[in-house]
Order: sequence, then C-alpha cells, then structure tokens
Amino acid sequence: MGKDSSDNSSTTTSPSSNSSKSSLSSSSSSSSSSSSTTNTNTTKNKGSSLEINQDPWSLLLPTNTSEIDEISKLIEEKLLKQLNKQVNPSKKFNLYDVAPFITDGAEVLVDDEFSKCFNSPEIHAWNWNIYLYPAWLFGCFIRYCILFPLRLTCLVVGSFLFAIAFFLSTTFVKNEKKKKNYQRKCISFLSMVFIMSWSGVIRYHGVKPLRKKNQIFVANHTTVMDVVVLQSQFCHASVGQKHKGLIGFIQDYILNCIGCLWFDRAESKDRLLVAQQISKHIENENNDPLLIFPEGVCVNNQYCVMFKKGAFELPNVIIYPVAIKYNTLFVDAFWNSKKQSFIRHMFNLMTSWAFVCDVWYLEPQTIREGETATQFANRVKAMIAKKAGIINVPWDGYLKYFKPGSRFAEHKQKIFASRFKKKFEEQLNNINNSFGSDENEIENDEQENNNNNNNNESSNGIEKDNNTSSSIKQRKLATPNE
Repeated sequence: MGKDSSDNSSTTTSPSSNSSKSSLSSSSSSSSSSSSTTNTNTTKNKGSSLEINQDPWSLLLPTNTSEIDEISKLIEEKLLKQLNKQVNPSKKFNLYDVAPFITDGAEVLVDDEFSKCFNSPEIHAWNWNIYLYPAWLFGCFIRYCILFPLRLTCLVVGSFLFAIAFFLSTTFVKNEKKKKNYQRKCISFLSMVFIMSWSGVIRYHGVKPLRKKNQIFVANHTTVMDVVVLQSQFCHASVGQKHKGLIGFIQDYILNCIGCLWFDRAESKDRLLVAQQISKHIENENNDPLLIFPEGVCVNNQYCVMFKKGAFELPNVIIYPVAIKYNTLFVDAFWNSKKQSFIRHMFNLMTSWAFVCDVWYLEPQTIREGETATQFANRVKAMIAKKAGIINVPWDGYLKYFKPGSRFAEHKQKIFASRFKKKFEEQLNNINNSFGSDENEIENDEQENNNNNNNNESSNGIEKDNNTSSSIKQRKLATPNE
C-alpha cells in the first residue's frame, strides 16, 4: 500500500548468483587485457562456440538460452584455469592457504559490489501516514487515468502517421538520396513520438558532432531507450544483437534503412561479416554515424562496467564519447531484461510523471602513441563515467549471465580437500615415524634390562658356588681333629 505498483515493478532487484560473482568479477577484470588471446585459442578448438572478448561487436543483451549457456561455459573454464594457478595443490600447505576460501564467503556477506551494477535503487516509502496517503492516491489517479491514456493516444497516433510517411517515402520516392533523407526524418519523428509518450525532457550538452570519416560514437548503456534518446536529435546506425518480438520488428522493417548492422552471436559467420561491414561503413562519409555500446549489457546508470575493446582496435578510428545520465526522481530508466519485458518497461515509463535525461557530447578521442586498445577503452570509459557522475568499475558485464555450476564448486572443494589431505598425510607420516622410534627405544631398553638381569644372575651363581666350596673345605679340615 505504501508504494506504487508501477514503481515496484521498475525497481525490482534483479536476481543473481551473488555468492560467487563478487569473488569472480575481480579475477575477470584483472585479466581483461589478455582475455582475447585466451578465448581465441579456446574457441578455435570448439568450432562455432562463442568468443566473448574476441567478438568486438557483442553490444546488446544475449536472448538465446543456448547462447547464455555457452557464455557461462567459457567463463567457467577461464575461471577454473585461473583458480588452478592461484591455488595449486602441488604446493606445500600453509595456514594462509585457507584465506582465499574465507575471503570469498566474507565478501558475499559484507558487500556484493558486482550485483550493485544491475540492481535498481530501492524506493523508501513516504506515504505511510494519513496525511500523505490521499495525495499519493490522487497522484496515481492522475498518472494512470489521465496521463497514461493521453500518452498512449499520442503514441498510437504518432506511430500511425509515421507508418504512412515511411511507407510513402519508401515506395514512391525514386531518388535514393531523397529517400534516405525522408527515412531519416521519419525515424527521428518516431523517436520524438516515443519521448513525448513518456513526457520526456532531454537536455543535450555540447556541440552536435558533424559526420566524418572513421567516426564511431560510444556511450554508456542503461536501457534500449538510449537509442531513442540519441536518435531523436540526429540519425545514426547501430550495431547489435538480433532480437525477436516488437524490437525485432523495429530492427527488421524500420532501422535497417539507415544502415544498422544486426548479427547473431551464435553464428561465427555473422560476426565476421559484421566486423567487415563496420570497417566499410565508417569509411564512407555518406553513411549515418555509427553508435556502439561497448559495455554490452544494460547497467543501472549508477555504475559503468568494462568496455569491450573491439571498437577501439580499428585503425585510424575516431571515438566520440557520449555520456548519458537519467534522473531517477520520477522514474528509473534502467531496463532489467531478466525481470521485465519490453512492453512492461514501456508501460512503466508511460505511467511515470516524467522522463528526464541529460546527454553530453564529449571531445573526440584517438589512440595515443604507445597506448593499447584496452588502455584506450578504459580512458574513454573513465571520461564518460566522470561526466555522467557514475562510478567507474572494472567488472566484466558478461558475468551478469554467468551462474557458477556444480562443477565449479566441486572443483574448488577438490582443490581444498587435496591440500588438507596432503598436509594430513605428512602429519600422519611424522606421527608414524615418531611411534616407530619410540618402539625401537622401548625394545632397546628391554634388551638392556634383560642383559643386566642375566649378568646379575650369573654373578650371584658364581658367589654361591664360591661360598659352598669354602664351606666344604672348612668341613674337611675339621674332620681329622675329631
């Protein structure tokens, strides 16, 4: 009763396997610079298996179950190798070897920093009193009974007008250049219709960049509406995963006309083809500018996770950082795709008071002399995080889809058990050796005692013989006198 149902749905805490992610995320981030070579060797042996860090264009969320399982297997194998290096059973056991296992549990109990990146902020109840509760009910009536019908009407009418204009420009305009311009205007119009249906207030900061050769825009990723927010000011082509449902319909029949590149992560041929198309796309100044979300996952707009380095490896590329920050006072723009469908996310936005967002266009960046692609990506990420006022963290966002299996837990248990077994065997051997030496000492003592006893008995026998012989002599000497 104290919270709005729509607010609760948009701020639901995402489920995660937090017990292992916190301890695993630090190891994945520390090896991000060398992960591409490791995954390349792994995937060559697996044929069509996924290449997490090798694939530079894995931008949107994985939707296929088999794809998520494949990603989890690759991450699990990588972490098992790192665990074998950190905890080697062949080394001598010491008391501090227990520390990593105790640390894992302590980190989970104290704080899970990784899952914070994907949890919606908690809303504290403010209407649990007789004075504010009527005001809250009145606000719900306005949002659900007045604003929502008006916004839905605007969305339906605007989408209908867009469909007519887009159909006419695609069908009857023969000049390709004019057709492209009309289609771009139609897509920008549709984006503004979506923003109007949320009562959106978008504030753009900085100079709108002009189209140039080898130009790529990179931005932090919070929701699929990031594309709508940027599309409303100028048209751009996006690169990402193929989707189904309403998003898939928009991808196939609307966004393809402006040169967007979609691919299926499960198909290695698609990824290679898209990588080639990207290089060709940015070289042609007549194409729409390219937009990439290097995080690869939706983050809650309070943190900025690791950027994939694929877009930063292209030769002569010019990166245009874009920082996006949403105001959570009226609505939480974070899309938790594991808990909400796209329609539900749209409903939450349309039943909120307003949708407030700030967009900053930062200075273009190029790779510096002696700088690696990973360092370049981290530098751009730090710029975006600082400008948007969000926390810069090194975690790999793909760990969001990794749930440690029983094999991983059993492997850690075997390593821990083998270390103790080896130590106990050493202690048992020492105990057995000490028992053996004690038994030998006891046997030696018994032999010495027996020898002493025998010597005493022999000496006593000799004394007795001497005494008897002396007594006999005395008797013989006494008999003649008698």
